[in-house]
Amino acid sequence: MRNTRTRPLALLCALAIAAGASAQTLPATAPSADTTATQSPAERIATMDRAIADADSEIDRLDALARRLGQESEGLPARELAVRERAKRETRRMYHLRQGALLALRGGPGSLLEHMSRVAHTRRSLVASLDELTTVQRRASELTAERARIEREKSATQQRRVELAARRQQTELFGGSGSLGVAAVAAAPTGEAVTVYGGRGGDAVTTRFAESAGRLLLPIAGRAELRRVQREGAEGPGIEVRAPVGTPVRAVFSGRVAFSDRYGAFGRLVILDHGEHYYTVAGNLGTVAVRVGEELPAGAVLGTVGDEGQGALLYFEVRHGSETIDPMPWFGIQAP
Repeated sequence: MRNTRTRPLALLCALAIAAGASAQTLPATAPSADTTATQSPAERIATMDRAIADADSEIDRLDALARRLGQESEGLPARELAVRERAKRETRRMYHLRQGALLALRGGPGSLLEHMSRVAHTRRSLVASLDELTTVQRRASELTAERARIEREKSATQQRRVELAARRQQTELFGGSGSLGVAAVAAAPTGEAVTVYGGRGGDAVTTRFAESAGRLLLPIAGRAELRRVQREGAEGPGIEVRAPVGTPVRAVFSGRVAFSDRYGAFGRLVILDHGEHYYTVAGNLGTVAVRVGEELPAGAVLGTVGDEGQGALLYFEVRHGSETIDPMPWFGIQAP
């Protein structure tokens, strides 16, 4: 029999890789699915840390190159103006020399030879000035194109770094024994249902998630029914929040979107990273309104309640690393 508990990580990594497939490839080598498939979670995290460090180095290199090209670009307009003015002076001088050709001829062979030398020298200077003007203008065009290319590379590298960081967080969350059980569709209830109203929770008076226990916003505003449930493979309980389909689901605390996609039996899933390895997981969403990498305030709408065949509900977890924590006390709810 196949071990279903090995499937969540592979599936989640595949989702992350698919999400990044449209991004340009970095000069730095990023870990592939083949590379990480046989590694332990700690090895996968170390591999991705190296890839993230390589991405950071590449961003620094592109920034340094962009600054150097920017400094060169800033000096080109003044240089072009100076060359233009010099070419104008040499053009006027050529005009006057040609006008004086008859006078030089009347002055005898010595005067004519001196005049011809001045004409040749001025012509050479004018040709050199015009060549330099062409070179300056060509260089300006090259710098514009090069800076645009660097900006595209930097943007692609930054996007890839975001995806690598998201994959790292997903591995940290799901890489250990606390992996979400994709094969588990149903959850075993571990307590009586609790009905709440308003969903306001306490006021968030801290910027640290770890200090917000008992004061988190509830993920659903208005009337909702909460029940502890135990998902297969989770070390601790999550909660199912019964509410009508389409009810807005909100962020219980400010954070960055670490994952936003379908995830097996959990349907549409959003994971928020609140810092210090604290995460909240919102599953069974009908719609998703956020993207990976977005920074969200508390109360921001993540999506809506959906129905994956077991009735309209939201599945919610609080995690610290790969450890699942009972969410009820974080909302200030003392439930049996």
